[in-house]
Amino acid sequence: MSQRIEGLFLRATNLNHSSIIIELFTRQYGRSSFIFSRGSKKNKSFLFQPFHFIEFSSPYNSEKKLNRATNIEMSVPIISIISDIRKTGYALLLTELLNKVIHKEDKNETLFLELKKMIILFEHETFNSVFGIFFLKEILHHFGIQPINNYSDQNSYFNLSDGKFSSFQDHSLDENFPYKLLHTLLGTNIDNVFSFKINATNRRLIMEMLLRYMLYHDVINTDKLNSIKILQSLYD
Repeated sequence: MSQRIEGLFLRATNLNHSSIIIELFTRQYGRSSFIFSRGSKKNKSFLFQPFHFIEFSSPYNSEKKLNRATNIEMSVPIISIISDIRKTGYALLLTELLNKVIHKEDKNETLFLELKKMIILFEHETFNSVFGIFFLKEILHHFGIQPINNYSDQNSYFNLSDGKFSSFQDHSLDENFPYKLLHTLLGTNIDNVFSFKINATNRRLIMEMLLRYMLYHDVINTDKLNSIKILQSLYD
């Protein structure tokens, strides 16, 4: 029996001239793959882009690796993200990150709804380059590695292994690492992130630290980390 399913675009793979495989992070079933036909009178391939939420019909069967899908439409209108090249670049970068950390077995409606809220605000708010590291910081607790924001005069260095600030410097981090800005970022919520400013140098240091933190705690591996760094160099 067919049902309506909502999903966030992750990846597209051409199957043949008439079909395409789309991997989505769905609200109902986590990461799943669907076959969409190219043969419709109205070409809707433009829907398959980073940060696009789509809704469609499918006789979904969890035992199948691929499920057929029809009657596709966007569930969230996206204009700014595809027309502002800065937002487009961030959408590409962060979708690649999601591709690396969301696995087939990850069914997480709470994460889905949080991603949806962040992306809708990213669409409507004026571009702010801090969004990238904020986005990364926000998803960490869904993987069980939420950093502890215990910054103080006594605990002013962040420790990757412990996931919290301590009195001892972690020498694997840059000597100019902006610990106080990290403390501020960890305490920032979605309602005020778009007014939060961090310069490019500090933003990249924090992004590097967050990615290494995920690597240390086995959320991401070295090969996946390197591909994300390449995109980061292009879009941030």
